[in-house]
Amino acid sequence: MIKLALIDNGIPYHMRNNRNQRIVHKSFLASKCDPSEYKDDKSFHGAVCVGIITSICSDIELWDLNVTDSAGTTQITVLLEALEWCIQNKIKLIHMSLGTINYFDIKPLWIQIKRLLDADAIIVAAYHNRNIKTYPAAYPGVFGVRQDRYGLLGNGQILFQEQKGYNIENSIIANFSWNGIVNQANSYAAPVVTGHIATYLNRKPTAGFDDVMDFLMTIATHKSDYPDILENVIRDKTNIEIPVIAGIDLDYEEMIQLKVMFSQNGYYAINLQKNPLDENVIPLEYYDDSNESLNDILYTVYIAYEPDIILLNQEEEIFESSKASDIDMYIVRKNNMYELYAEDRIGITYNIEDIYELVCQYFA
Repeated sequence: MIKLALIDNGIPYHMRNNRNQRIVHKSFLASKCDPSEYKDDKSFHGAVCVGIITSICSDIELWDLNVTDSAGTTQITVLLEALEWCIQNKIKLIHMSLGTINYFDIKPLWIQIKRLLDADAIIVAAYHNRNIKTYPAAYPGVFGVRQDRYGLLGNGQILFQEQKGYNIENSIIANFSWNGIVNQANSYAAPVVTGHIATYLNRKPTAGFDDVMDFLMTIATHKSDYPDILENVIRDKTNIEIPVIAGIDLDYEEMIQLKVMFSQNGYYAINLQKNPLDENVIPLEYYDDSNESLNDILYTVYIAYEPDIILLNQEEEIFESSKASDIDMYIVRKNNMYELYAEDRIGITYNIEDIYELVCQYFA
């Protein structure tokens, strides 16, 4: 019987007792709450994932690892703790119908995922429902899954899609439908793949990544030209509800100093810059490797990080061409002074502290 860890929002006590499988519950949340009182469909997220997995492979030893709250969110530290538990307990198969689109999570999460992969664990993860880069689904060695939204697959079927920038294991399309109705959530496509893998591992419990890949290839439907691809950005015309400020020819330290001033006054500021010097700044290249529109990049950052303000470092030569974007204010460095522009010039100053005051006055 394969040992499977479901990292999700926890299965209710009464549902655990009603199942034939051995189910052990463990919470990694600070409250250590038992998810016994469920009020909406989101609350059953983990239970639905288990139901899909066991509809394909019922012979599992399930470790129910609770990491998300009632809203379906968690902290990266909580997820890392659950993954550490999987490492220490030598879990063979790990299912995560969750992931992060936060750039700052990528490195610490990869460290834990790599340790699991090196220990021959098999990991299945779902992509964000906007079908953008999501981790761990996009890591090498992780089976990343999203839902077939075009009706090319039957219930329980899978296919592989070759896509630039992703390994083949990161590009699995699967179908989960109920009474002919396709659920659009990637969360419910990923358990289809986990169920198939669990079936295979019960026959070959020592199988490694290559063995599992070969197995999935044998059961995959061979259809070409799947019409949807993973994107770098969320494409949406919705207006950004926060200030976006561009520094034109400001150096790295000046932009960081401005961010620190906002942070000290209780604002969450995100810095975007080409080729940043450290990991506290999001590189534009992370989103812009295919000449994405600046507006789409800004909107993606707005959705993914929920900041109070976005600070964008730009160069003078692209200043004029970017004026039509969602940028609300420009700070232009001219020798030893700074000129601030919105629709018109709103001020001149000689230090970062005064820039902060002018910005706050303008957006008050």
